[in-house]
Amino acid sequence: MKLINSAKYNNGFTLIELLITLLIGMIVLGSLYTTFQSQQRNYIVQDSVVETQQNLRSVLAIMTPELRMAGYDPTGNANAGIVTATAGVCEITMDLNVDGDTEDSNESVSFGFSSSYDSDGDGIVDGGDAAPLGRNTGAGYQPIAENIQAIEFLYIMADGSSTTTPSNLNDIRSISISILARTGNSDRNFTNTETYTTASGATWGPFNDNYHRRFLSTTVKCRNMGL
Repeated sequence: MKLINSAKYNNGFTLIELLITLLIGMIVLGSLYTTFQSQQRNYIVQDSVVETQQNLRSVLAIMTPELRMAGYDPTGNANAGIVTATAGVCEITMDLNVDGDTEDSNESVSFGFSSSYDSDGDGIVDGGDAAPLGRNTGAGYQPIAENIQAIEFLYIMADGSSTTTPSNLNDIRSISISILARTGNSDRNFTNTETYTTASGATWGPFNDNYHRRFLSTTVKCRNMGL
């Protein structure tokens, strides 16, 4: 009886074929990893940008109602108003509990950077860095937002003129606020070459670094000033 040699029908893969298969697999896996890494990086960047945008909105949501109340003085005896008005700091007083003074909790409020971050008080963080923007009620600045790089208070006067250094604080009627925030982390695939123009016409930038930034500006009418 003649036996059939079946070995020739089960040769399997050669070493070259196996190496080619492994190479193709590595290329596919490498492409998948690169795509995943790119998508992950984009997600982190976008999430950071959204957080920065929300940060700015939160700041304005905190500042606007209080600045609007500057000079609230129902009895006419509290001498409430705007106490400090510079480009980098705005301090206001108000008689919230209508007791004829502004010495109670939250009746004297200032917004700006601590002097440890903004030594000259111009509203721009020293060294082009970012820092917490603070709210001070007499016990030191408490952060209300992180990674703020600059703020400008522009004061609109009773005669319609505007300045960052008003001489007569009682003539202030509105305050334009310009704020610049940056992301907490840099993006090596991005270079920021933008210039940001404040309400006064001053410019911030270009910074030519790897941080994404967001800029917001709004005007608050001090409805109790000039009454």
